[in-house]
Amino acid sequence: MLRDFRIGWRLLLRHPLHTAVELLGLAAGFAVCFVLLAFVQYSFSYDRDVPQREQVYVIKHRLNFIPQPQWMEYTPFAMRGVALQSGLPLLVSAWWPSQVTLNRDGAIRMVDITAVDPAFEQITGLHAVEGDLHQALTRPDGLALTRQTALQWFGSSGALGRSAVVNGQTLQVRAILPDRPSNTTMPFGALVGVGSAVWNEQERQRVLSNWTGINGRIYVKTSVAPQTLQAALQSVIDTSPWDSFATPEMKAALAERKMVDVALGSLADAYFDRTVANTMGSGPRGDMRMVLALGAAGLLILLLAVVNYINLATVRAMRRQREIAVRRVMGATTHQLLVQFTAEAMLLSTAAAALGVLLAWLLLPLASELLQRQLEDTFTPAAVGGGLAFGALVGAMAGLYPGWLARGVDMRATLAQRSGETPGGAWLRRALTAVQFSAAIGMGSVALAIQWQTQFAAAASPGFDPSPLLVIDMRIGIDQPSGRAIRDALAQLPGVAAITDSSNVPGRDDHTGTRGSQTVRHVDGSNVAMPVQFVGVDFFKVYGMPALAGRAFDAREKQPAADGDESVVLNPAAVQALGFASIQQAVGQRINGTRQRVIGVVPDLRWETLRDPVRPLMYLPTNDSGLFTLRLSGTRADVEPAIAAIWQRYFPAQPAVIRGAASFYALAYADDVRLARMLACATAVVLVLAAFGMYVLAAHSVQRRAREIVLRKLHGAGRAAIAALVGREFVLLIAAAALIALPPAWLAIARYLAPFAERSPLGAWAPLAALALALLVVLAATARHTWSAMRIAPAQALRA
Repeated sequence: MLRDFRIGWRLLLRHPLHTAVELLGLAAGFAVCFVLLAFVQYSFSYDRDVPQREQVYVIKHRLNFIPQPQWMEYTPFAMRGVALQSGLPLLVSAWWPSQVTLNRDGAIRMVDITAVDPAFEQITGLHAVEGDLHQALTRPDGLALTRQTALQWFGSSGALGRSAVVNGQTLQVRAILPDRPSNTTMPFGALVGVGSAVWNEQERQRVLSNWTGINGRIYVKTSVAPQTLQAALQSVIDTSPWDSFATPEMKAALAERKMVDVALGSLADAYFDRTVANTMGSGPRGDMRMVLALGAAGLLILLLAVVNYINLATVRAMRRQREIAVRRVMGATTHQLLVQFTAEAMLLSTAAAALGVLLAWLLLPLASELLQRQLEDTFTPAAVGGGLAFGALVGAMAGLYPGWLARGVDMRATLAQRSGETPGGAWLRRALTAVQFSAAIGMGSVALAIQWQTQFAAAASPGFDPSPLLVIDMRIGIDQPSGRAIRDALAQLPGVAAITDSSNVPGRDDHTGTRGSQTVRHVDGSNVAMPVQFVGVDFFKVYGMPALAGRAFDAREKQPAADGDESVVLNPAAVQALGFASIQQAVGQRINGTRQRVIGVVPDLRWETLRDPVRPLMYLPTNDSGLFTLRLSGTRADVEPAIAAIWQRYFPAQPAVIRGAASFYALAYADDVRLARMLACATAVVLVLAAFGMYVLAAHSVQRRAREIVLRKLHGAGRAAIAALVGREFVLLIAAAALIALPPAWLAIARYLAPFAERSPLGAWAPLAALALALLVVLAATARHTWSAMRIAPAQALRA
């Protein structure tokens, strides 16, 4: 084997350009494959730091009386007491994340802190690096920090025993914990017990005994069947205060369903639990199908790179037929030839794997940005060693086909210069190249369709002009003194034409997973679930939306109506949903069975993405919302510094969160943009590999058909005829690739576009655009050899 490796090394060095093409092609395939497999391994390793995570569960609940019921992990903490009193062998802990004020030498800033029960230590298997975690969670002044949080709070990770003033209470750091892994569904930096002095007793009991508030999660560790605990929780919640909220109309709408459903989700499956994705406090969650698809894409790209290598190695084996024949004459056995070709392939593949590991490490920042996951820690020494071993295994398998060809060399024909590649081998290499291009056409088609649809959706009109609007996230209600003061200060700024407040703004995802609504009655008496948006009285004025009928809110809504009626504004879809004959007829009418009187109808706004049709919507005035929208009369560059200065005057501990109104729509399609970029990167890699394969195929085809080309020239064929002769093979190959790729690509694009209410007109042209790109790559890859065939000298070809 050592001799075979030395021979292989010398042969590789003898043809440096050929070797470089093989090496770089394989290295690119390994790099992409390693990055995507690292993402798969990262995704399936969520919460691996928790021992016996299969026995740890998070309690979920679902409100069935809202328009779009969805499971949520944030659960009323009153169920914690139910679990404790169930009589089952279990450990229970609340997980209550909050924002608190940290006073460090007079500088106040907002920080995150999580309150848990002492049982959390046993549930998660946490161990303090320094200090005593049990004391930190049981003493009112106790505090536990991770190393990173200690560094942020105190400037040093050695913070054990130091004090911090949190919410006006002095806490002592009694434990230092290891930093949390990035792939966890329970991140935290600072822990306190639920009995911490950070909250007074009244506030603590209000949160922990609440049946309707949702402030955090409840974790349970038990060895009994989860269905037993789930049944106990469900029986209690069926008679909880939730049941008293149900009106006869709500119960009729629920039919046989319960007001609230309870379930237990395993921590081992929490990351892939799509039922809670995008709900309050869920954090990033993965889609197992997408993760496995990306892993399969990585293996496919590596397979295409190996196919490319096999094509190149096969051509090289054909060129070495005389050498192989001489070795056979000298007594070399089939086993020896196979071992030599396998050794050469393993040597090149292992070198490519090493280069691929380096490229993958360089690509990690880009991959982390596209995949929105921190992959930097996935490349451990064990992972690198496994990658090199995988490269050697791939090389051993890739060397079998060239070795098999070497086994079948006809010594007489070769030594007589009459041998060549068999027709079966040539067709196999053509088929492999067609597979490469079909993969590139398919991925390119989907990438273009997603990119064009995303651009179209982000630029679609939301029903108002977002360009002069800025949105500021207050995080406190306008009913607070500081909220009113900062509103008044912002309204006086030069360049600010108007200001309003609201509980949400169009395009913004509040990550609750639910849409607030109330049940109202149709004019015929039937029930209608009507989504509600709470807005300030100047909202429609600031957004430039005059009423279609009646009027919008104004200063009159700031005072209670003399007749006790509550003013509401509808959109046209709501007018139709409530059964009014026209928008004019709806104005002045009370909504059936309520004191809500319709004062006006405003145009439809797109509050969600293009995936959601415009829904019926009711607007109610509010005085406690936490979002400001400013209409600018000047430029954003001139006004934004002044806004930040006023913000710092009132909230020095918090940076201002200022966004353009249009940015929320762009943010809503961020995942689609990342997916399109990933597919575009994969398409580029596959196209490069396919171009290399096509280049070699063209070279070998021209070399193999040199005498035929010369004979045609001697019989009067011109350059155009020779170009058509050479190009016909590659056009047919691309046609075969298109037949393989285009039908599935059209189906994938149709499935992606199906949820959109409006679609880009370019989407249907994406497969044809990808095919045109593939044809350009083929033209570039074959141009040199086609030109050589057109200029080939008859005397030289016949002499060869």
